[in-house]
Amino acid sequence: MSRKFDLCKIVKIGMRALKRAKVPLYWSKYSRKDYTIRQHIMLIVLAQYVGSIDRMLQIVREMRKIQRVMRLKKIPHKSTISREVRRIPERWIRIVIREIVKIIGIPSKFAVDSTGIQISYRSYYYTVRIGEIGRIREILKLHAAVDIDTKLITNAIVTKLHANDSPYLIPLLDKEKIEEVYAGKGYDSLRNIRFVLEQGGEPYIAIRNKARRGLRRRLLEKSRAA
Repeated sequence: MSRKFDLCKIVKIGMRALKRAKVPLYWSKYSRKDYTIRQHIMLIVLAQYVGSIDRMLQIVREMRKIQRVMRLKKIPHKSTISREVRRIPERWIRIVIREIVKIIGIPSKFAVDSTGIQISYRSYYYTVRIGEIGRIREILKLHAAVDIDTKLITNAIVTKLHANDSPYLIPLLDKEKIEEVYAGKGYDSLRNIRFVLEQGGEPYIAIRNKARRGLRRRLLEKSRAA
């Protein structure tokens, strides 16, 4: 499948999924109606697939077929997409991603990881002045599963900053058909390894130094030698 055909197919699948899910076209009857919510969602998903908003906008400008499928009369500015990313509920984006992954590539290879998200809007100097620097850390933690082949985020969970990574691997992947799973030492646990093996996948999970021996190590070595 060519890259361009792949992108057109993704857009068609996504737009149909949004229509079936009855995602509204506009936030309210007073919206400017330059773009629909469904168009914004598809553009966000495409940006995930190609790697950046700038690259996505360049592709959409060049491919009239995508514009026709999405019924885009004009191309939005990068800032418009960035604003909508913060407004659109995660569940709507997930509707599209799940449908795309289900049709285009199953079983899949997944990478699982986490990162901190800064949610404080205070000025650094103001925080120092009032004496709260170092005491208040307004940060959340994002745990995400990414389909390696399609570059799409298939699932995400937001927790408090100090939440352990390990308990979230299974919730991120429990509805997926797994071929391989790549994760860091934070996801090293017997429960996670067994879960991947039971799903018919191969676990490529880094082992912590204190677990160089034992059942986890043997399970990983056995799965890779098969």
